[in-house]
Amino acid sequence: MINDNNDTLEWNKLWINAQWRNIDSGLGGECWHSWENKQIAKEYLQHSLQSPMTKLRIADICSSVHRGGRVLDIGAGPGNIAIPVAKIASHLTAVEPAPGMAEVLKEQIAIENMRNILLINKKWDDIDIDDLIPPYDLTFASFSMGMIDLQASIEKMMEVTLGAIIIFWHAGIQSWDQEAMEIWPLLHKEPFYPVPESNIIFNLLYSMGIYPDVKVLRHKRKVVYDTFEKALQTYAGRYDAKEPKQIRILEDYLQKKLYYNGKKRLLFNTNVSMRLSWTMSQTTKSRIES
Repeated sequence: MINDNNDTLEWNKLWINAQWRNIDSGLGGECWHSWENKQIAKEYLQHSLQSPMTKLRIADICSSVHRGGRVLDIGAGPGNIAIPVAKIASHLTAVEPAPGMAEVLKEQIAIENMRNILLINKKWDDIDIDDLIPPYDLTFASFSMGMIDLQASIEKMMEVTLGAIIIFWHAGIQSWDQEAMEIWPLLHKEPFYPVPESNIIFNLLYSMGIYPDVKVLRHKRKVVYDTFEKALQTYAGRYDAKEPKQIRILEDYLQKKLYYNGKKRLLFNTNVSMRLSWTMSQTTKSRIES
């Protein structure tokens, strides 16, 4: 274990407590449960392929892969990053817990006729080193830091990595979390707690003697609904609104929130994230080498 000091334990405790508050609020469940449905996973894949920010992130990670290198993708989703990376690498291990995402990724692997991808349908928390094929030249987690124990998760990444580690995660309250914090109490008389943010990851790494490179990323997001009724239906499902009173509350909220463009309804927001990265040569010696 690396620098298991009081600061490290405190930052880890903050993360664990925030994760459980988030899991216990709203509809309940860990974030990967949102992607159990295959159709929703397919829709996510199509959206991500059109997203300028996702394209930039794919290019970023691909540029960090040495041709013929070995890569670990934690939270691979439907393969939007895993597939292009695997075309450069000699091997890619994709860890993805959500059944829907894993099924779509399997389909993408078959479509692309990829033979160098190992898919592991587990949570990173539940992964044993024996499940993996280390060492990896690059390990990355792209908006998939839903792990409960942050310190254990990072130490496991470091244990199997000889090269670089890259983490993308949220900085500040994201637009969807802000919405949930506003809407959920109105509908259910209970608070909603967002996921823990990048500041905890940075401070925990710092307390472990790891000083990551940090890049702040800002991206604008536009969501288009063909009709107000479609927007209402989407929000009712997202926030478990079934009673007539709840539907009226949502109608009032959306009337104030959405912009009009003919029959279409638009939602604009800006989200902020961080890219944290470091190389194992900047830290203590990997246990793979010992």
